[in-house]
Amino acid sequence: MIIRFLCLLLLLLAPNLWAKNMPFLLGVGGFDVCIKNNKPVAWSDKCSWRQHKYITDILPKKAPNVNAVSIWITRDWQEDWYPVDVVQKKILDEGYTPLFVFYWFADDISPKYVQQHRKDYFSALQHFQKYLKKLKGTSYVFLNPEFNQFGIGKWQPFAKLLQQSIQVIKNVPEVKVGFCVGDFGNYFQLDDQQNWKDFNASIKAAVKSSDFIAFQEMRALSRNTTEEILLTPFRSLRFSQWLYEKYKKPAFLAYLAVSSYGKQGKKIQSSVLQNFSLLMQKMRKKGHLIGFNVFHLFDTPQQTGYFGKAEKYFGLIDTRGRAKPALYWFNKITVK
Repeated sequence: MIIRFLCLLLLLLAPNLWAKNMPFLLGVGGFDVCIKNNKPVAWSDKCSWRQHKYITDILPKKAPNVNAVSIWITRDWQEDWYPVDVVQKKILDEGYTPLFVFYWFADDISPKYVQQHRKDYFSALQHFQKYLKKLKGTSYVFLNPEFNQFGIGKWQPFAKLLQQSIQVIKNVPEVKVGFCVGDFGNYFQLDDQQNWKDFNASIKAAVKSSDFIAFQEMRALSRNTTEEILLTPFRSLRFSQWLYEKYKKPAFLAYLAVSSYGKQGKKIQSSVLQNFSLLMQKMRKKGHLIGFNVFHLFDTPQQTGYFGKAEKYFGLIDTRGRAKPALYWFNKITVK
């Protein structure tokens, strides 16, 4: 009886044991940078290949604690955007962990759209799996970020799709994989279980297969109040804790995007990163957080989306290569 009990306990704990032996991942979004006047600036189409560098070329000076780089795999993704040999040489071989964000459904997601495009989705996922198999070293994959909207959160068939998606990626031995829920709801609250519980139906069949549960946080003055934005670190702590208590899986903040847009934008962004730096150890302990990634290291002038003009200012460094105050606090976060 005792042996049986111990075996059952081991089975329950085994999915999370790997996390204790892995380094905490501190990541930034970006792949290419441009060097102008001997200074790294945001990449743009105006940058010539003579001025081109990869983000890992400048991280030791700009963000020395970073050990991971996030890369977005969108519906129109092509392998030559992120060549295997470059990812291998400039990220993995340099000691960084790739964080792949598989964003195929994007904002078109809905039960109807998923049903209509299921075959194309899995075809793209199989293509991506073959790409991953060419890499040597540990990678992380975040499936379908922010899927829990437009009716998907309460749609049970999506949980089966997630489960099957995880199995496709798990055929690559060195990859850790999870899905990424959006933190949506009342941003004036720290604890928002009414909204957090809404996506349970769409994930419960996939949770056991997942290595972790990722989530995202995005705020900007174009859509949120100052008070809502400033609560982000504290809400993230509570959300990561709630996810672990509910599903017994490590949490991963797949991307934090706080825009410096607006008159007080830089000050607000800095305050948010300061509080994340102060709360990080508590998040790692209480929320079993295994990683923290910022959306962009540099501002991206070409960025468009839900937050309008504020989308261009999610970086911790502006387009001219000048560090914002938030970078100081981000660099206070350690991976030890």
